[in-house]
Formats: sequence, structure tokens, C-alpha cells
Amino acid sequence: MLRGDKSASLRVAILMGGQSGERDVSINSGKAVARELYGRYALKPVEILSSGEWLVPRGYLGAEIPVDPRGWFNEKKEPILEALAALQKDGVDAVFNALHGPLGEDGTVQGLFRMLALPLTGPGVVPAAVTMDKCLTKQVLLAAGVSTPRFFTVRSPLLRGGKVDWRSLVGREEPRMPFPWVFKPNRLGSSVGVAIFPDGDSVTREAGDLIASWPESSRSDDLLVEEALSGRELTCGVVETGEKPFALPPIEIRPHGHAFFDYHAKYTQGASEEICPAPISPAESQAVTETALKVHALFDCAPLSRTDLFLTDAGKIEVLEVNTLPGLTSTSLIPLSASKAGISLLSLFSDIVEHSLRRAEAQGWLKRTGNL
Repeated sequence: MLRGDKSASLRVAILMGGQSGERDVSINSGKAVARELYGRYALKPVEILSSGEWLVPRGYLGAEIPVDPRGWFNEKKEPILEALAALQKDGVDAVFNALHGPLGEDGTVQGLFRMLALPLTGPGVVPAAVTMDKCLTKQVLLAAGVSTPRFFTVRSPLLRGGKVDWRSLVGREEPRMPFPWVFKPNRLGSSVGVAIFPDGDSVTREAGDLIASWPESSRSDDLLVEEALSGRELTCGVVETGEKPFALPPIEIRPHGHAFFDYHAKYTQGASEEICPAPISPAESQAVTETALKVHALFDCAPLSRTDLFLTDAGKIEVLEVNTLPGLTSTSLIPLSASKAGISLLSLFSDIVEHSLRRAEAQGWLKRTGNL
């Protein structure tokens, strides 16, 4: 282990915020990480603003930076190159990536820190890029023999400027994929911009308004249209911070008063029932965990993933998507399943930090400092 007696001297920046529609979730994830890791490492909170500028306070929590999050970001806004230089000047040893969505979860920031030779938590560039693209993810799943709901896409150039003939699209696709349909931005998470359409008339009337309501950061995204399944919504986390990955207890999700697990149901206390372990049969639980482990390995998701699935009324498992930087807020699913497995968030988060250091060392590009 790289932790041991020297862990308190490791300097870890926590990257949060970002330019996507998930920035609020990311800030809450970053706060949760800071709360758990405070005292284990020297921590520096860093916020990326929606404008693309960075806030990099000088020093570390409990010393130059107050522990109260309300006092974290009193520094001036900085362009990205100046912000990165500040991280290097302050001797940051690793970065905990608490970003969600585009420009944080899609391989871009992963490549940035790889070029800086600065260890970053989460997956590498290629796994991050592939799993962020829902259509590409589904194509890989199908090629590997993993069942996923039927789907089609509408490319961004058609969406821009209202060029889609929704009535014709319905006529072309409905015979192959009956309603209801789920509309999703192809490269966004947290159920932002997602809606279910029960029939073709509702698509014709409302699809254009839905696309127009997407966050600014997703306006150039493709549309993924997926068949809506009937059954039980499940999710299963996988942790791979050591030699072998293991699955966390599956969770069943039951939204209250919502047709699906939307943004409100995910991040509003009491808006959904999240049952862990999921009340399914031992055989079903084994099938769910085996599927999550297979998906995790297929996309090389170490150190952490969460696979969202459906257990259909016919007893079939269908994979919806895989998340390599799942939410870590107080209402998020990974903290819930980790607690049921007897894993503290302090242990999980510190193991994730150390995984990033071991990976960089194993790949031969870790910049050694006096702290390692």
C-alpha cells in the first residue's frame, strides 16, 4: 500500500463543478469526498466553473483554506493553463476526479492529466470516452453478447435548428421498436434531459421542446431513443482498487410519483425508495452481479463502476448503461451499497486515491515527489 504512515503528507486536489448539466451533483460529490478524506490527506478543493475558468485556492484544507466549504473558493478565476500551473506549483500528488458529465467524465480531463503526468482517479482515457457515449456503449455490449434495450439515434446536425421530421421518424421506427420510447442526450448522465414518450403523437408535439430544454453543454449532442422496458430497475456497483474486482450488493430503485428514476428522484431526499440489497432471488442477484462484473471488465472500468440494469417481467437482464464516475453524494447509490457491504467511504475513497498512484507507477509515468 502507498498509504501507511505517509498518507497524511500526500497532497490531493479534489476536482468538482465542471461545464456540464451535472455540475451541481459534482460539487456535492466533491464536498462528500472532502468530508471523508479530511485528515487522511492534505486536500485542495478545485472548482471548474461553467465558463471553463478554474478556482484553485492556494494551500490546503485546515491550513491556508478553511474547512467550511463556504470559504473554499475566494480566489480569483484563472484560465485553465494558469490553474494547472498552480496545482503543479503547490505540489499536488494526485487529483480526485469528482466531475460528472461532458468535459469531466468523457476522457477529456483524463487525457489532460495524463499529459501532465499527474495521477487522476477514475478510469483511463479510452474507458471514460467509450462509456460516456451511450450509443457506443450499447454497440460494445451487443458485440460482447450483453443484452441491452433496442435503440436508435438521431444525429446532432439534424437536431440543431429543428430539422427533424418527428412524424416521419415515428412512422419509420415504430414498426421496429414499439412505444413507449425513452429520449436521452447521448453523452449526459444523472437523467438530465431524459423523458418518456408514450406514443407517436406525444413525440410529434413535445420532442422539439425537450431537445431545446437540454443544458447548453449538451446542445450539440446526439439523441438516443431507447425502448422503455417493463420490470424492476436495478443498479450494481463494482470496486477494483486491489488485485481483483468485486461487486457491491445490488440495489432496486423505486421512484415515488415518477415514471422513472429522473433527476428529481435521484437527488431529492425521499423522492425514491432505494432498497439494498435488492429484494430479488439469490439466482437473480447472482445474475445481476455477474453481469455488472462482466460489464466492468469489458470496459476496463477500474477502480469503480456502477452498471444500471433492468430485470424485465420475463426475468431477462437488460443493461442500460455503465457509469465510471458515479455520484458520491449523500443520496447517491454507491455510498449506499458500500455501507451495506461494510465498506466505509473513507476506506473506499482513500483506496481510489491510492489506486490512481499505483496505476501511474505501474505504467511508468508517476512523477515521484518527496511525499511518495
